[in-house]
Amino acid sequence: MGVKKVIIVGGGVIGLSIAHHLLSRGVKSVVIERGPFAKEASWAGAGYLDLRAAAQVGGAYFDLCRFSFDLFPQWVERVEKESGLPCELLESGSLDLAFDDKDEKGIRDLEKKLKKQGLEGQWLSTSEVHKMEPGLSDRVQAAFHLKQTRQVRPPRLTRALLRSLQTQGVVLRELELVQSFLAKGRTIFGVKTNKETLEADAVVLATGAWTGLFGEKFKRVIPIKPIRGQALLYQSQPGFLKHILFSPLAYLVPRMDGRIYVGSTLEEVGFDKTTTSSGLELLKRGALRALPGLSEVLMDDSWAGLRPGSPDGWPFLGKFPDWEGVWLAAGHFTHGLLLSAATGELIAQDLLGEKPAFDLSPFVLGRRPHPSVGL
Repeated sequence: MGVKKVIIVGGGVIGLSIAHHLLSRGVKSVVIERGPFAKEASWAGAGYLDLRAAAQVGGAYFDLCRFSFDLFPQWVERVEKESGLPCELLESGSLDLAFDDKDEKGIRDLEKKLKKQGLEGQWLSTSEVHKMEPGLSDRVQAAFHLKQTRQVRPPRLTRALLRSLQTQGVVLRELELVQSFLAKGRTIFGVKTNKETLEADAVVLATGAWTGLFGEKFKRVIPIKPIRGQALLYQSQPGFLKHILFSPLAYLVPRMDGRIYVGSTLEEVGFDKTTTSSGLELLKRGALRALPGLSEVLMDDSWAGLRPGSPDGWPFLGKFPDWEGVWLAAGHFTHGLLLSAATGELIAQDLLGEKPAFDLSPFVLGRRPHPSVGL
């Protein structure tokens, strides 16, 4: 008997993507979210889609990120068509900024790893980079331009996903907490929430930074912990900044409406989403170092989110070891948005008995740690 009833625990971009890819195969799932939908890391993140960090790791991790990067345009186009809502997928391109020789050496090392993965960029002189971005600091001595950097606006992507799922009959249950799992031996056949008991042919755990809390229920450690990231938002005019900037102290992502997202810290502080004056000041200093004109621009907002960190930064994907009827899709760390397209596709394929388009074995729970992923 095939899988007909699926419960997805977790309503961030990963859970919603899985529901969407199941829907394209004719399976309408139930998505359960402990809070409001897509208001944790999926809402807080910058949404840039870039292969720089993945290229520095290489191997299966880069291959998975590239697979997802390539899936994104077609997936977003489908979501926009179904929902009637824009996701703001933009081919922004990026600039790595060098302020001194040490910065430049680091970027040249990155360039070698990008070339090894088939990604070609271009070095720009001071005059060339200022023609592209007139507002850049005069202290920038060189810059590396990579065209293959996109962005999507996370709240708009998740809003469009929710609209698409809702209008096509997916059951969306927010503000509902999964308390336990229904099991016969080592087979999971549903969940018990604070509101109801629900049976299913398969359950998917896509609960982000909170996934490690479920380990006790499966008598196994799930090594995922929250990593706080603080961010700033400036309100400038459209066109004030055109490219995504990667600078030593911060990265800057320009939105279509003129807002500029500045991120982000990496802090192990548990489930604490408060911002700190020191964290925000670090980001502000990094932003102004790259783009001095921001000192004349309104700082519109600030917040913090919790990334789901794994020991090596690689996600956990696929069937839960030693259990039947339960899948894991969590631990995406800094690349949740980028990997959301591939995660939805691959989990849907694996869950429905199709051969996944990508080998999931390097991402199984219980693996040996891989080369670590940085920001």
